[in-house]
Amino acid sequence: MEQTKKRELGPGPLRVLPCVGIDVLFEYFTALRADVEIDLLPVALPSALPFRVRNDQPDMIVIITEELAATAWRNSSSLRKALSATPTLLLVREVNASLRQRAARFHIHSTLPLDVTTDQLRAAIRATVAGLAVILEVPAQEEDEHTDWTATDERLVEEPVEHLTARETVVLRLMALGHGNKEIASRLGISEHTAKFHVSSVLAKLGAVSRTEAVTMGIMRGLVAI
Repeated sequence: MEQTKKRELGPGPLRVLPCVGIDVLFEYFTALRADVEIDLLPVALPSALPFRVRNDQPDMIVIITEELAATAWRNSSSLRKALSATPTLLLVREVNASLRQRAARFHIHSTLPLDVTTDQLRAAIRATVAGLAVILEVPAQEEDEHTDWTATDERLVEEPVEHLTARETVVLRLMALGHGNKEIASRLGISEHTAKFHVSSVLAKLGAVSRTEAVTMGIMRGLVAI
């Protein structure tokens, strides 16, 4: 299964370094302060992020910005080095293929729109630290300055999907552990061909295009425990 960088964690709460360039976006972290499993560090400005990563040694970075291009990345080489060693989640106004490509240049593989729910944010943080790439795209609305982003995201996340069978749920959880078709077949006592069929069925029912996306969607829907 395709995975991103994974950091070895010590005991205690997850040390999360928030990076926000605009005061109005600070509210995204309010709910996280009450999470006993998260130790929210003081907010870092984008220009100071490389220094803060070296100094604070966080387990995870969460960057929230209106537009990635507008963020003050003053020292790109230092930033790339910092982000390459620390799992990072990016929240921006609009997530699309172009944005994900730009973020990947900074070793950021988890990207979500600004209007995610607190539960989605918590799940995405834990999945990213676990080494998964979490992606949630919001379809762009052409020529519409009054787009209801919350409603758009809700439709995307809550869109009904065909229920997985008990066997398919087990297969999804084995996928989350990084097992390939051969290992899944061995664990379940089935043929590799049957295992491949189950994997294909899981992807089709979840509307996923890859194992990583299927696992991420499974986490967001509570089918896979982190």
